[in-house]
Order: sequence, then C-alpha cells, then structure tokens
Amino acid sequence: MSEEICDSVYSSLARAFVHTSTFSENSLAMRAGLATLEVLERENLGWRSIDAGEYLQVRLSETLGSYEMVKEVRGLGLLMGIEFQLPRQLRLRIPCKAFGAVHAWTNCGHASFPQLRFFDSGMGNNFMVLKIAPPLLVNNMQMDAFVRAVNDVVELANSPGPFWSGALGLARRAFRS
Repeated sequence: MSEEICDSVYSSLARAFVHTSTFSENSLAMRAGLATLEVLERENLGWRSIDAGEYLQVRLSETLGSYEMVKEVRGLGLLMGIEFQLPRQLRLRIPCKAFGAVHAWTNCGHASFPQLRFFDSGMGNNFMVLKIAPPLLVNNMQMDAFVRAVNDVVELANSPGPFWSGALGLARRAFRS
C-alpha cells in the first residue's frame, strides 16, 4: 500500500491494533481455546488418541487383510485411512474401474452406509481411500462395531452383485445432475 494509505490507517499505535487482526482482542475466543487445551491435557486425549488409533488400526488390518481390494490401513492416532486398490479379478475390476471413471467426472462421493457415518469423514476426491476420523472419546466397543461394519461393506464390494450396480447407479445419477 502507499505511504499515504498506511499513515491514514496506522497513524497511531492504538489505531494499528484495531486493524492488525480479525481475531485480536477477542478474550472469549482466547479463553475457549485455553479451556480446550486444558481439557486435552487433563484427560490425556493426545495419548488416548494414539492408543485407540493403534487398537483400531490393528483390528482393521487383521479383519480386512484377506481382501484383495484392501491395499493398506494406515494413519496416526485416530486419523487414518483404508486405501483400496483395483481387484485382480476381472468380475470386480471392471465395475470398480467404471465407477472410478464416472466418479472422476462427477466428483460424487461414495455410497452412504449408515453404519459408517460415525467414523467416516468422506472420501473427498479419491474414492479409493476411506478416511476415518472418530472422536477422541471413542471406546473399543464402538471401534469394534465400526470394524464389523467396514468388513460387511468390503464383503459386499468383494462380489459383483448389488454393491457395484448400486454404486454405478449412484454415479450415473450424480453425472446427470
């Protein structure tokens, strides 16, 4: 900016503070932030996230490891993803590639499974990765239920029937929109 504009806006120290930040002098927001940090520390939620994430990652890896479509379960703490890969079997590879091609054009999400909503943060622009982000207070019983639900969905996807016809139908509808 020009010196003239700068001098008119920041002509004194008091005026400079008014214009330096959208969030300056917001004591309520600062207090809320400090309270959040206090709870995170007091409840050991950072360490809890690491322990719970290890539990969930092991359970998912053990449960999904036999499916050729599952490439990897990875993450840190409770932020993780299940990466899928194209299956070798032609009867699964063709509908998976077709859905991938339609998905790229429509940017539509994945089919919605109510049993996954608690954990699933959506797949964004890569339908081959299921992002997982449960709350910090998730318990083992909830994580086990999620693992069973993911296994049920992957089992459906591991056969050429209704899962793929439903996914392609969803993609076609999104493409027409």
